[in-house]
Amino acid sequence: MNKRTFIVLIAVLSCAILSVGGVLIGVTFYLQNNAAVAAFEPQPKTAPLQAPAASPLTKGSPAPDFQVVTMDGTLLNLSDFRGKPVVVNFWASWCGPCTAEMKTIEAVYQKHANDDVVILAVNQGESDDTIKGYGELWKLNFRLTRDPNQKAGQLYKALALPTTVFVDKDGKVYEYHIGGPMTQEFIEKRVDAMLAQ
Repeated sequence: MNKRTFIVLIAVLSCAILSVGGVLIGVTFYLQNNAAVAAFEPQPKTAPLQAPAASPLTKGSPAPDFQVVTMDGTLLNLSDFRGKPVVVNFWASWCGPCTAEMKTIEAVYQKHANDDVVILAVNQGESDDTIKGYGELWKLNFRLTRDPNQKAGQLYKALALPTTVFVDKDGKVYEYHIGGPMTQEFIEKRVDAMLAQ
């Protein structure tokens, strides 16, 4: 093989390699662009996620009892609040939708302070210092609690945050809601219905 043929062969191979590389890069950009566009396109509205039918968290079923720890070290059980409606909110400080609904939950708490409505904000996996600092930052007055080993979260299948469970005066699940942020009207409608029972 002479030098000229070798150079032509190298040039042809180089072009082929560049073409294949260009196609791969083009395909990658195309897929990324379609994924980005899909993320901003309106998604069809679906019904809110509910607990699976086999779950103990269906409407009207007894709400499983659990124990959490307040910021002063007091142990609280859900069953301590029998006779009062309870809003159990599973949350974490890093969760954007959780933070977006905290002031709303505070507003509901303030409005119903004399109605014996209990708000239990059950933090998932963070330290006392983080929880206390968060409460001070957002000026929250309802009960911020820690869930040791996330047992309550597991019991209530809080796989996504926020997850909120409305528990009626009889200790039964009124509604199980995944996602947020909840509006004040959304929370108050359920609280008012539980108070009216």
